Amino acid sequence: MNDPYETKIHQLKHHQHAGRRVVVILLLGALALVMLCGVINVTFFAAGIALSNVWPFPLPSNNSAPNMIAAYHVNQIPEPAPVVAHTALYAQTFHAKPLPHWQSFADGWDVINGVYYGSNTRADSRSEAVYTRGYAWADYTAEADVTAASTTAPASAGLLFRQQADGYGGQCRLATRATGQRQLELMTPEGELLATSFHFVTGEAYRLRATAVADALSCEVVGYPNTRLTASTTIRNGTVGFQNRLTTGAFDNLEVTLMP
Repeated sequence: MNDPYETKIHQLKHHQHAGRRVVVILLLGALALVMLCGVINVTFFAAGIALSNVWPFPLPSNNSAPNMIAAYHVNQIPEPAPVVAHTALYAQTFHAKPLPHWQSFADGWDVINGVYYGSNTRADSRSEAVYTRGYAWADYTAEADVTAASTTAPASAGLLFRQQADGYGGQCRLATRATGQRQLELMTPEGELLATSFHFVTGEAYRLRATAVADALSCEVVGYPNTRLTASTTIRNGTVGFQNRLTTGAFDNLEVTLMP
């Protein structure tokens, strides 16, 4: 028959051994978990290194993003066209006389106080004056201050351009019709007439611009964009000058510029 006291001692020793085993098992489990996490971390780290070396589509850095935008033309604003430097062919301010290399086809042309006047108003007179060294000019813009100085109707005063040696050429002119209507007119070297209403003031100067490039012609009053007239021609060269018909014309500050 067992002694109760010895039995009690035995039970206490058994419980102590069981507690120690539980602690050991918990420590071993924790150690195993730590080791497992370390293995997983090492594996992912190695995989990351491998992928960084073989992944074919890396995200662009800050330095490469602008190159990508430029390559695909995303929101690209086109650069403005470079300004082309035009070449001055001829300029005349009419501050002295006689005028070298100018030819008039009627009397009444004279330089007075720095202005070139055409005062011949006879109906049967060809009242023109041209610069004789520009007959070979092809593509250019001609500008001058033009004044219709009297109220006669019909009448006109204006620029000559692409003028030929035989007297035929284009005209960009201020004109008053027989009805009294005032307008800007473009006459091509072939004789085609285009017009737009322009209520110019008698005795006031307006800057006219005639442009001839290849077969394209234009005529306008500088500062009045709605007056621009356009036409075409087969005459590819010719000089510049002035004309007045049935009115005194005043002309100044002639500039001829070569077009590219």
